[in-house]
Amino acid sequence: IPVAYDLVPANLDERLAAETVIAYLAGCDIFADKGFLGFEWQTSIFAQTNNLIWTPKRKNQAVQNSKALDRWLSSVRERIEGVFHEIQNTGRNLERLLAKTVVGLCSRVITKMTSHLLRHLLLVDFGINVQTFQIIN
Repeated sequence: IPVAYDLVPANLDERLAAETVIAYLAGCDIFADKGFLGFEWQTSIFAQTNNLIWTPKRKNQAVQNSKALDRWLSSVRERIEGVFHEIQNTGRNLERLLAKTVVGLCSRVITKMTSHLLRHLLLVDFGINVQTFQIIN
């Protein structure tokens, strides 16, 4: 379940957007891709927020994760990408929301994220699949 998110242009440095979102979290494990590598940056985030950032390593880095950790990180990233895919492709596509104002765009994104959360909670807590209207035991 996404707990914090930010909308940014594709040409913006991901770390700047991440720092904004991470400021709202404390003491969390954050799973990121290789764009968030960097011992100094990760240490700075940990010192400020007590958030630990987990990333796969590049092959040429001196310190490597264990193979088991890399497999686990890969499985977590697959789940995250699956959630992104579901949010993007369920209902109206996020890239085609046709909002005319920033407030309209934000309203549509908030609605989309709330819809995803509600579907997830109904399935997990009550066993109801709202897409098929079936109760799953």
